[in-house]
Amino acid sequence: MTQIESKTIENLTDDDDDDDELNSSNKIIPTAYKSNQSDLKNFINKSIPKQYENFIQCHIKREKDGFSTIYCLYYIGQNENDLILLLKARKHVTIGGHSEFLLEIPLENSSTNLNDETSIAKLKSIKILQHEYVLYDYQNNQENKPQILAIIYDEHKFGSKEPRKFTVLLHNTKEDLRQFKENETIIDEWRAGRSNDLIEIKNKIPTYNQEFQVYSLPMLNNHIKEGSHKNFQLIYLNEHNEEDIIMEFGRINENRFSLDYRYPLTTIEAFSIALSSFHNRFRT
Repeated sequence: MTQIESKTIENLTDDDDDDDELNSSNKIIPTAYKSNQSDLKNFINKSIPKQYENFIQCHIKREKDGFSTIYCLYYIGQNENDLILLLKARKHVTIGGHSEFLLEIPLENSSTNLNDETSIAKLKSIKILQHEYVLYDYQNNQENKPQILAIIYDEHKFGSKEPRKFTVLLHNTKEDLRQFKENETIIDEWRAGRSNDLIEIKNKIPTYNQEFQVYSLPMLNNHIKEGSHKNFQLIYLNEHNEEDIIMEFGRINENRFSLDYRYPLTTIEAFSIALSSFHNRFRT
């Protein structure tokens, strides 16, 4: 379990009220787009601007729907009560034992029967033991679906209390996703050393607190109230070879989670990375 330490938020709390251009063009975009499907698609697929140093703040709510589980991504607007639903995901298990999340933009005419034809993306585990995941783009009619990202968890020994380690692979450019051969994935490309156009991002490893005998992370967001093995931060090396925290995910309560992210991630990428943390056969 990951203990929550006091937040360390230096260099990340600059007041953005003085920068009207950044504030209007980024922070409130979801509010303006909430009823327009094409504009919302543009928002969730577009990287957060590099010059916007603050985090986009969201919540994920987990709900049971019969035998399925629904995950809803809400953007936090001007206050905690100003929540805008951006994306929904439904988890199901295939006949072959692979877990999948089907993602959709939740408009008023959204399908209640989310499937391959109605979803905009699919996050799929490509191993039965669910250590590796690929996010496929379903927003076009291509038979060989483009791969947006991959998530690779290190093998975890049953019963081990060590924190999870994982790697995220992103494309350098979000414009034209390169096509892969049938049955080939981003992960195959990476392992074969043919990944010059991929960005490699890793999670920050928690430190062991000898006094409390738990692993801990200095979480930036004070909404993260509970310790959990799901709590994590993603770090990205900037042009100065310094580590930037670009995503933070953590438990608020049993069925509510905090998700903050920024450049170079898109909304759909950040949501999918968070969803992968709910796939674990040995921990909850």
